[in-house]
Amino acid sequence: AKDEDLEKALEAALEAGYRHIDTATVYENEHVIGKVLDKWLKAGKVKREELFIVTKLPPSGNRPSNVESFIKQSLEKLKLDYLDLYLVHTPFSFVEGDDLHPRDENGTFKFDHSTDHVAVWKELEKQVDNGRTKAIGLSNFNPKQISRILKAARIPPANLQVEMHVYHQQKELVAFCKENNITMVAYSPLGTQGTSKLLG
Repeated sequence: AKDEDLEKALEAALEAGYRHIDTATVYENEHVIGKVLDKWLKAGKVKREELFIVTKLPPSGNRPSNVESFIKQSLEKLKLDYLDLYLVHTPFSFVEGDDLHPRDENGTFKFDHSTDHVAVWKELEKQVDNGRTKAIGLSNFNPKQISRILKAARIPPANLQVEMHVYHQQKELVAFCKENNITMVAYSPLGTQGTSKLLG
């Protein structure tokens, strides 16, 4: 969405009572959300403790050395002192660099295959310790990947965000998360573009 369209949509959402705002570095809209939130907070139209703000570590920053710099960038763009929830956006990593969506000359994503989930998680725990986020979690992870983190975690994942809707119910993953006290948030809860063909 264009910045001005997102700004109008967020204003309307806040007016309607929305208080849970989900974003991510790769959405490239944190600066717009920050502008609107700052306006509302300074005007006293909403209190910070009434908001639940979520953003995510991007695949291009999915390594221990990048966690702190990316969460600080997100906080600066969102004009906030802390997040309510910070997620690892994907279990895979892209190569490090300035491009959030790095591709080769053929248009293929450039992956970094040295991802260390546990080492990244340890850095997320430090962000809780430092007050930059109240909770930490995961997005798009499967039970095997989550289990690896659970075994080593001092602060267990609070939340898992995944695609989930009537045509993609993820029942085994839901059961796994319930067993491990991990809350879930569905994205694309009304389906995706591919789902529309199923719905006619």
